[in-house]
Amino acid sequence: MLLLLLVVGCTGDSVQLGDFFVEVDPKTGGLRVDRKGREVLDLQRLELGQGEAEIQFAVGSYLFEEQPTAWLSASSLKVRHRQDGISMLADLRDEDGRELAGLTIWQAGADLLGIQVIPYQGVEIEGEAPNRARATMDCTEGGPFLGTGGHQLDVDHQGEAFALWVAEPGIGKVEDDVPPEDWFITGTRHATSYPLPFLLRPELPMGLLASTWARVDLDLCASDPDRYQVGVWEGALSLFVIGGDDALEVVENQAISAGGVAVPPDVAFGPWNDAIHGAERVAEVASTLREAGAPTALIWTEDWKGGAETGFGYHLSLDWYLDEALYPDAEGIAQDLRAAGFEWLAYFSPFVGEETRAFEEASHLLMQTAEGEPYLWSSATLEQTGGLDLSDSEARAWAIERMDELIGVGFTGWMADFAEWIPPDAVLKNADPIDQHNAYTLWWQQTNAEALADIDATWFTRSGWIGTPSLSPVTWGGDQRTSFDTDDGFPTVIPLGLGLSIAGVAFYGHDIAGYNSIGNEPTSKELWFRWAWLGAFSPIMRTHHGAFAEDNHQLDSDEETLAHWVRTATEHSRLFPYLKGLAQLAQDRGRPLLLHPALVYPGYDWARADAWLLGSALFVAPVLEEGATGREILLPPGDWYDWWSGQPVSSGWFAAEVDEIPVFAAAGTIVPLLAEAPETFVSGTELRDLADVDGARVLRVFGTGGSFTEADGTRYTARGDASAAGVEEVELDSGSVEVNGLTVEIVGSVARRYRVEVQP
Repeated sequence: MLLLLLVVGCTGDSVQLGDFFVEVDPKTGGLRVDRKGREVLDLQRLELGQGEAEIQFAVGSYLFEEQPTAWLSASSLKVRHRQDGISMLADLRDEDGRELAGLTIWQAGADLLGIQVIPYQGVEIEGEAPNRARATMDCTEGGPFLGTGGHQLDVDHQGEAFALWVAEPGIGKVEDDVPPEDWFITGTRHATSYPLPFLLRPELPMGLLASTWARVDLDLCASDPDRYQVGVWEGALSLFVIGGDDALEVVENQAISAGGVAVPPDVAFGPWNDAIHGAERVAEVASTLREAGAPTALIWTEDWKGGAETGFGYHLSLDWYLDEALYPDAEGIAQDLRAAGFEWLAYFSPFVGEETRAFEEASHLLMQTAEGEPYLWSSATLEQTGGLDLSDSEARAWAIERMDELIGVGFTGWMADFAEWIPPDAVLKNADPIDQHNAYTLWWQQTNAEALADIDATWFTRSGWIGTPSLSPVTWGGDQRTSFDTDDGFPTVIPLGLGLSIAGVAFYGHDIAGYNSIGNEPTSKELWFRWAWLGAFSPIMRTHHGAFAEDNHQLDSDEETLAHWVRTATEHSRLFPYLKGLAQLAQDRGRPLLLHPALVYPGYDWARADAWLLGSALFVAPVLEEGATGREILLPPGDWYDWWSGQPVSSGWFAAEVDEIPVFAAAGTIVPLLAEAPETFVSGTELRDLADVDGARVLRVFGTGGSFTEADGTRYTARGDASAAGVEEVELDSGSVEVNGLTVEIVGSVARRYRVEVQP
């Protein structure tokens, strides 16, 4: 309200708000936003609506049966007050001159412009207060529409219309957004656990964020090739225009404006392996990894509270207490794992099964029916279960108490699964299950973050909304098929990662090698090999047994597979200085570790989703087809080098057998590596850890120029041109190394042994 007082007495139809210049059109009620002299938004129409919908719910999926929405358009506006650098206020009016809503435009932060529409009291549509609002913008310029969260089938959404609503993504996908008959199993094209109401228009460049907990409807030039729409399922509309000098800066600014990026501990950058089915199997996996020399850092055991084989695979108990028959002396297991150089992770979800000890004590903390009974539904295994009412502080406190007990056992983090299952007719203590549906995932993440706040924890989630990256340090892509299927299998890991990175997710991982085997074959050896290599060149590298663990090819299925894991895990581990430096950049600037190539190399095709950049230096292009021995690769503009041979390369066909992955380094880049991989990323053991190997680096320098800064501040800069490939070794903290005419300057405070490898 102080903001309103500051602008009294100023009038006009335009206002300068930081780098944004806003001009409104009193005759139409529209507005135009320029940034640094370039138009970034042409908002042509604002509308209020009244809509109704029936919503069916089953196994985390939703079917919407909507009635036609009645819309009331703003046909004109009158500016009431404005002041450069502060805000503009206006009244929106209908065609009869009746005042409908207040329009506020203000500078919300550096490169952040707020636009808010709030209907006036007493305004009705067909006798009801508005419960919908939308904005219509010009669609003719600006190229593709990116963003909107993690989607399996594409990154550019131009020409599509869909809703953003946290939900199960489904097992498999139809090609459009029309719900199939088995809507509760098969997902629509854009069904996702992690939507984000953020649009990136890279050619402008500009981002548009709808700030809401409710459903968001997008029509991205689908109904009208000249217009796009953003609508929300509430009567008020809050939009934020996010600026930047290029598309990558817009992505960074969105992440920072939403709270920034939580960074996982160093141990999370080491390889992870899962182990289930009891204490003996956990010990066996740990022993196998150590004997093989695999530099694994974490073992996660999701069935710590029990599990059972079902017709849908091996599924976890819905209790919240340790299964002491499966894991007797869990404290001792944790101590043994720690001594062997492993952190031990577990699993939680908001579910509470009816036939559990947790239900007996916490049934009053679950979402309720209208009659005041615990709201129960059929889980994926047809068990009756409910979900914690996380709008209730008492329910959160109960969950945190259970989590604290597990920390006391010796676990140092976990998978924080689900948070998509909120029945639309459930009764929540302090929230509406429809209006605040998308907030539930944030409440779940806040609960986990609070429980783990006092330890150096590693935890990861799959669902998300605005603000998730500031809470959850790691996001994984969900439960892909154990197959090469293009609707939900291995190839979809890449568009998922690219979409999530644009949403602000800095630390992304995926299940090596898939999870679901319903409607497809279990994990094959070929798939496992291909997927492990992609994991090695991901921010987070983690295996998962899959729903049908006994049928899937696994880490220790044979000696060749175990050796492949050692090789891929070693490669990932040696990337630690590079990954940690990228993590610091994510924390400082909001830059994700995975990047769509076009964010760094203008001219690359935004519609491509078959490769990604790990940082700006490494282009990772896995073989995605079953039975293939290579693939066609389109490299971004500029000069590139084969990561493995160091030789200059051009776009074209690249051979890659099942135990290989095509990776390329950009000219003008420097990639620091550990000279040798640690045995563990856990400190305080007798094994070789990060501190033991930190004193040596390999610097790979490609082409002319380039620089990189590690997380500890050590900076590498290349100057000049090398006459030929070469290698030099030196020990220093700050100084320079000359290799065949190219000089690498090193500025740091840590004395290290360097092997500098130059490719001219």
